[in-house]
Amino acid sequence: MSRWTRRGFLAAGLGLAGCTRLDRPPLGPLYRATQESTDQPPLIVIPGAFGSRLRDRRTGREIWPRSDRSLLVSSYRALELDIDPDHLEPKAGDIEAYDIFESGLGRDFYGQMLRTLQQAGGYIRCGAREKPRPDRRNFYVYPYDFRLEDVAAALGLHELIERIRMDFGDPRLRVDVLAHSNGGMLARYYARYGTAETPANGPFQPTQVGAAAIRRLLLVGTPNLGTIQPVLSLLRGEDVLLGQIPLEVMASCPGTMQTMPHPAIPWLVDLQGRTVDLDLYDIATWRESRWSIFDPRVAERTIAAHGGGSAGRRHLELLREYHAKYLRRTRRFVESLAVPGGPDDLRPFVFGGDCELTLARLVAEQVDGHHVARERVRDIANPLPDVDYEALMFEPGDTVVTRSSLLGRRTLNIAAPRSEVESLQVAHSVFFCEQHQQLTGNPSFQDNLLNSLLSVDPV
Repeated sequence: MSRWTRRGFLAAGLGLAGCTRLDRPPLGPLYRATQESTDQPPLIVIPGAFGSRLRDRRTGREIWPRSDRSLLVSSYRALELDIDPDHLEPKAGDIEAYDIFESGLGRDFYGQMLRTLQQAGGYIRCGAREKPRPDRRNFYVYPYDFRLEDVAAALGLHELIERIRMDFGDPRLRVDVLAHSNGGMLARYYARYGTAETPANGPFQPTQVGAAAIRRLLLVGTPNLGTIQPVLSLLRGEDVLLGQIPLEVMASCPGTMQTMPHPAIPWLVDLQGRTVDLDLYDIATWRESRWSIFDPRVAERTIAAHGGGSAGRRHLELLREYHAKYLRRTRRFVESLAVPGGPDDLRPFVFGGDCELTLARLVAEQVDGHHVARERVRDIANPLPDVDYEALMFEPGDTVVTRSSLLGRRTLNIAAPRSEVESLQVAHSVFFCEQHQQLTGNPSFQDNLLNSLLSVDPV
């Protein structure tokens, strides 16, 4: 038999062997052998921004996401936070987070992942004040008001962990934490600083007080060095299917700012591709560029929405002062997660997408003496012929979070100095071809998730 013929038979054999294709990993059979083992710590699932359901605790009326129809046609004004004028603090009033957003308009967000945990992983969902079943694996969902700062959410996470410890009768119990997107930021903050407020100035002192309560931290699509998405939300509003959350509503929600790019990340470049020296966290940048609530058209709209006249103007000025305060606070929050954490810093498992072009930088174009931030190449009015704007503005990612941000790296260039590369020590990383909102429903992710959760700890 000739070499060519042998190769032909080999190819045919491989083809026949691979003709049956599995669309999903058979998770049930894959993890059936683990079902008998109940020696598994409780699991806490934390959704990302907009992944928690919000309601009025007095009336029970849901304000987010409400119904499928609301997702299509709502003005989303109910999400706007009131502001305490004396202390420039947000007032959530009677609004509370009470559950996770599983699906809407036929799209899955967290429902498939929760079903996989139950059906293939052998977990049962347990409420914060329910007695856990010692003969089963237990998991909890931690919804939080994503409009507020992550430090406030970290306090709620601490309270949940302490309740779980009390229910299990073990004050030293450690839990597993599975967090998507911004949920990973608040989980990392809790691990490093517990419930402590972010200091307004001075050096950061990670205590790792929360890390002592966590066995494994699993981050899914977490923007560890930030993402451009919240910047866009403050420049033009947050797109939701056919509608949009107005940018002035987004400006009232400091929690949505806390995944902005780290100050060391070049987030804005000029038409030649050079970094533009504009401080994202300085209110002067927003004011002088007439961005967001400093845009005359937005200012007029904001005044009208808050009574018009002097009352509306007072609210606009209040919102601008509030925005300045929370830009400063957000800078400190973002920086607190990028300082070295020390030998006790948790080394998370990270999961994400890296097959999609993901916006990493905006292009600044001068229009009437002001910087206009362009997010799409086709919107650049006067592009230069020798600049590859797509390569300049985009990086591999999941359409929201770049691969480098997920890994906590300013660059993937291995020749760069180590201090310029890593801000996060990762235990394990897995990447898929999936978009940000669909990461948790990805079958390969769910396979790797169960493997990471159910694998035996090294001795």
